[in-house]
Amino acid sequence: MRALIVIGFSLSVFSGIVHAADLYVSNSGSGNSCLETDPCLTIQSAVDVAVDGDVVHVAAGTYYENVSLGGPRSPNTKTGITIRGEGDDETFVISAGGKGQRPAGIPADIIFDIWSANVTIEKLSIEHPATSVTKRDIGIFVGPPAINVVIRKNRIVRNRIGTELEPWLPGSRGILVFRAADSLITKNEFSGNYQDHIHMPTSSSIITKNEVKGAMRVGIVIIQENATSNAMGSLIKKNEVEDSGSDGIQIQGDNNIIVDNEIENSGGAAIKLCGIEVENDCLQPFDAWSEASDNIVKKNELEENAENIVNNGSNNIIQP
Repeated sequence: MRALIVIGFSLSVFSGIVHAADLYVSNSGSGNSCLETDPCLTIQSAVDVAVDGDVVHVAAGTYYENVSLGGPRSPNTKTGITIRGEGDDETFVISAGGKGQRPAGIPADIIFDIWSANVTIEKLSIEHPATSVTKRDIGIFVGPPAINVVIRKNRIVRNRIGTELEPWLPGSRGILVFRAADSLITKNEFSGNYQDHIHMPTSSSIITKNEVKGAMRVGIVIIQENATSNAMGSLIKKNEVEDSGSDGIQIQGDNNIIVDNEIENSGGAAIKLCGIEVENDCLQPFDAWSEASDNIVKKNELEENAENIVNNGSNNIIQP
């Protein structure tokens, strides 16, 4: 049996690199330099010319595009890029359709595809539009080696229509952080019909002060997606989670802290700690590595959920 440990969150999630230069994007832009006097027309154009530490200022307006920062075949693996809008009610980034795959062989519509470290995405409305879905929708994907990514003060919403909202498995995600540790997800608003709003097969991250409403399945999930992955040491604190189709918060990992959240009207449990003795208990297969162990759950406000706290794991501490 593992001993319960005190979680120490990496301070690196708050650190950045030296601010290099300011770049500008505007609906009225036409330039290639992205200077304030000669802005670029698209966010991707600014990312393409940016160097480590640059800040991309995106003016109020609507931008139909999918933005890539890094990746195995991309020239944009740059550290410390910030993409900053004028506010989530003024700067709108709406998917233009997407061309990626995630995982390989599954067509994906990813609005922000992040593979670079120390990236910040803030003050944007990030949206999948009200059209029929044809691919796997992901608002923001964060993949290795994109450590220390900050996602802050955004609105992330999926407005898809039609009778088949999940034509591809795995399904849609508002934010998917895949094996990219030390992420900070804070002060965002999630709504619309994503299957899961915040989906975290990763470790040592902080999820705090988000409004998470109306997920078709799970509002926030810490998930160990296979036997060799790590889903340990994250903090889920002071989030408002409402109207999840299944569980409000689901934990399939170890040594996480779930504290001071408000969770209401979940179709399943407000908070579920996954086990290995209950078949089909949680999202991942019934196997030994899927058990939630040594987690701390305390001081959460739970109202009108089908169930409140379900603890099918082991060695977890549950406090009022």
